[in-house]
Amino acid sequence: MRLSWRSLRARRSRVLLALLAVTLGTGVATALGTLALQVGDDLARTLRAAGPNFVMRPEGASWRPDATGGIDVARAGVALPESAVAALRSTFWRNNVLAAAPELDVHVRIAGRDVEATGTWFAHTVATAAGPWATGLAALHRRWAIEGAWPGDTAAAVALGRGLARELGAAVGGLLELSAPRGRETVRVSALVDAGGLDERRLWLPLGLAQRLAGRGGEVDRVALSALVKPEPGLHGVRAPDPARDPQGYERYMCTAYPANVARDLAAAVPGAEVLPLTELVAGEAGVVWRLNLLMLTLALAALTASTLGLVSTTTAGVVERAREFGLMRALGATSAQLAALLLCESLLVALAGGALGWLLGTATAAAIRGDAFAAPAAAQPLLLPVALVVAAAVAVAGTIGPLRMALRFDPIEALRA
Repeated sequence: MRLSWRSLRARRSRVLLALLAVTLGTGVATALGTLALQVGDDLARTLRAAGPNFVMRPEGASWRPDATGGIDVARAGVALPESAVAALRSTFWRNNVLAAAPELDVHVRIAGRDVEATGTWFAHTVATAAGPWATGLAALHRRWAIEGAWPGDTAAAVALGRGLARELGAAVGGLLELSAPRGRETVRVSALVDAGGLDERRLWLPLGLAQRLAGRGGEVDRVALSALVKPEPGLHGVRAPDPARDPQGYERYMCTAYPANVARDLAAAVPGAEVLPLTELVAGEAGVVWRLNLLMLTLALAALTASTLGLVSTTTAGVVERAREFGLMRALGATSAQLAALLLCESLLVALAGGALGWLLGTATAAAIRGDAFAAPAAAQPLLLPVALVVAAAVAVAGTIGPLRMALRFDPIEALRA
């Protein structure tokens, strides 16, 4: 150890280059690893702002959640109670459910025109077993841009899609007369919504008002909800473990937030209901997260490869410069194992110092990249220090193998003669 330390002090410039190479490689790998600890959930939360990825519907309903608008729910006593929304927070996956909004379709006419109208909650606080839950259409569609303000739960007001507002010539603050099978209502336009797609031609009104106009008090057609899930293993050819052969693996599978598991548990909370994932949306989000993780892994491997090549270069140059030193050591009786231990010890000292500095650099870089969007827990960062040191040690070993073989091939007589 003392000989290694003196050797490193005598070659400060090359040691600093090797230290820089290891620091940069492990720093990039640490930054990517820190982000990867939480980027899946954080990205999923960001994507969830785009809208619902599950729908709860009554069993026997004809409405298909993967379809677009214009499809009705069977009416022959098939409905959900309003309490179905609160029941979502009484399940095992209650913390995965981010937002939900009940929906009740109403056929209305405005100025002789048939309009698709949906009764819902806009910003509603629900009393649940886990405490008050603020949810509704505004929480479910955070990316929708609105002009004006969402209607209140008891207000005689509506929100219009921007396309429908243009067709009706409506503006915020204007009045509309709604004609429905169970009555008429004059309402104020409270908001214009840039929703995109078919929702541009939709009208939203408070759920209580929709129930009065439809004559369906306390009922809803469906509940749209947004929940955090993980990609289904079945998408990559992996099936659920056999509970008889692998009970622990089966339990782990069932306790993971796969779409089928979440849907099954949520449906069990409401008798006569079924919960279906919007399969294309869930699969698309899973693909985004998988590609992002693959990109981070590729970048980390590239950084570590560059770090290893840098260490190989500096170590090889050092071995060539120290040919007479190694020849003298061999002439004095040093064995190949002792020479190998010397070189590896020097590389490990440099690599461990570089790994520690890279961990500091990586955590600081990850914090700067994350900002407010990605908030990996601070407790996870110290856990990466041992990993960074192990990776740095692996880089040291990989970067020393080639130069070490060169050093062991030196002929002591030729080295001393030179």
